[in-house]
Parts: sequence; structure tokens; C-alpha cells
Amino acid sequence: MKKYFPKSFLLLLSLLMMCSFTICSQTLGCNFKPGTIQLNLSGQSIGTNIVSYVVLVDGGNIIRYKSVVNSGTIDAVGVGSYKAVAITWDNSQLNLPSLEIGKNFTEIDHCLKSTAVDISICDCNTTTNSITVPSSVGLSPQYLLTDGRGVIQQVQSGTTFSGLSNGVYNHYVLCNTNPSLVIGTKITTIPSTDFCRIVPLSYVVCVAECAPVICVPMVIAKIR
Repeated sequence: MKKYFPKSFLLLLSLLMMCSFTICSQTLGCNFKPGTIQLNLSGQSIGTNIVSYVVLVDGGNIIRYKSVVNSGTIDAVGVGSYKAVAITWDNSQLNLPSLEIGKNFTEIDHCLKSTAVDISICDCNTTTNSITVPSSVGLSPQYLLTDGRGVIQQVQSGTTFSGLSNGVYNHYVLCNTNPSLVIGTKITTIPSTDFCRIVPLSYVVCVAECAPVICVPMVIAKIR
């Protein structure tokens, strides 16, 4: 690797979360549905000969997917649990890394690598835009619903969440009502001691969408 890479160089990869799974006080559940996923890639060196990728590796550090060059977009990702790692190198250097699907990621050198981020790809398990979650014990339990990035979407005292669009949702329960909760904030900002259920229940909503040519009202009339 060329020596002109600064030692302070940082390659950052995130799901727009406050922390990674390993340091959060609660598990973040599912993150994406199968298909194309988008991760944030930032902090990498920029230059004519600099290239960056994001790869998904399995539990054995085998590369299963890689992104488009200089992008956090990864296509055709299947169901499973992975670690996402960003990697960058200088294409003008003498020894170039070989970034191939099926290769052990730990064997790739002559490059810079980010800290790994755990992600979970979950298949559809809900076909309506409403879900009813299990009730919880407690004086006044509060039921939360976040998206796949850990952002709070709904807060309520009841167990039914309605008006959901297609997407990934994770359900948590607080033992007592917290009036300061704000929709749009991160679930990771809530102390773990407030939860009655730390490990979330995950719901992947896949509601069938009507094609406009079929679903718009149709009128037929006789032409004279």
C-alpha cells in the first residue's frame, strides 16, 4: 500500500445508526429486505486512482456480496446475517488486492479496511399494513416501532400498529410510559434499563401493490 495514505485515515460505514450492534444496549433486529440495500460510505480517500467497495461477509469471513465501485449500493442480497466492511486502495500501487466473491476477506491485503457493521436481511413475514404485537407486563407498558435503521416510527400504549408501508420494522416494549419519546429519534438513545423486551420482534411488511392499469376505477359506456 502506498505510504502517502495518512495514519489518521478513517473509512466509515454505517446504517445511519448511533452505534454498532456490539456496543448498543439493545439489539437492533432486522435492517433490510432482500434485494438492493444501501449503506453509507464516508471518510475514504478521494482521487483519480482511489477505489472503494463495500463487501458483505458471512460468519466465516467469506465474501458473499460486493458493492458497485465507490458506492454503498449492493444488489441482489439474500436473506441472512452478514458483516459489512468497507475497503479502499490505490489502483496505481504495485500490488493490487483481489476482491472476489467467495474469497476469505481476511486474506485480502494492500488496502485499508473499515470496522465491520453487523446487518441482518429478513424476508417478508407480514402481508398487511397493520400488525398486532404481544401484550407486555408492567404498570403502563409503552409499545415502540422502529424502522430497520433504529429510528422510532410509532409510539403508543396499544398493541396494534396501523398504516404501515412496505418495509422493515422492529418492535420494542418499555416497562413504563416515557413521555419524552420523540418519533424520528434513535432507539439507541433509550437506556437498556427502560426496556421490558430488549431483543425486538421483527416484522417485514410486504403488502401487494396494485398496478395502476388494474386498480384505477374503470368505466365502460356504449358508443353510438
